[in-house]
Amino acid sequence: MGTSRQLDIFGYALNAERDGMNFYLKASRKFKDVKDLKNLFARLAKEEAKHMETFIGLRAKMEGKDVEECFRIQDIDDYLESVIRDGLFPKGENVTKRLEKVDSVASACAMAIQAEKNAILLYLELAKLVKDKEQKKILEKIASEEKTHLTMVGTLRSDFDPMYAALKFGRFF
Repeated sequence: MGTSRQLDIFGYALNAERDGMNFYLKASRKFKDVKDLKNLFARLAKEEAKHMETFIGLRAKMEGKDVEECFRIQDIDDYLESVIRDGLFPKGENVTKRLEKVDSVASACAMAIQAEKNAILLYLELAKLVKDKEQKKILEKIASEEKTHLTMVGTLRSDFDPMYAALKFGRFF
């Protein structure tokens, strides 16, 4: 069921990547005593910052064109609307409150895994909807990078969470 709601792809993507970067920076500080997790979250914060730069660079390239038109999708469905409304990462004050409750590597990784899954779904859906080939290619590339993030976080979680490892690798102890 399409609607006539509009989506500003650029604005949303930039905010999502900024939220991700902030989440990972805060998480890396919270888990500073767990070297592997701290390093992974610091690395992911840098990668989200690179994604922001990609979107900013894309906007600069589009200068002189009708940017409003280039970065808008006319019809978004309820699924996409809910992903956008809920966001990929906890926002603002909420990220700090959520991280205060997170007391294990496994739960920090679980939060990151959910955000990365949302990002993959979002960017692949947006890639299907945009008409501009360059935008489509960039969104697909970022989705692919988010898949790499998902794998990295899942691998680390397996090291700290025996039940998750059992489910992931199909064996129970």
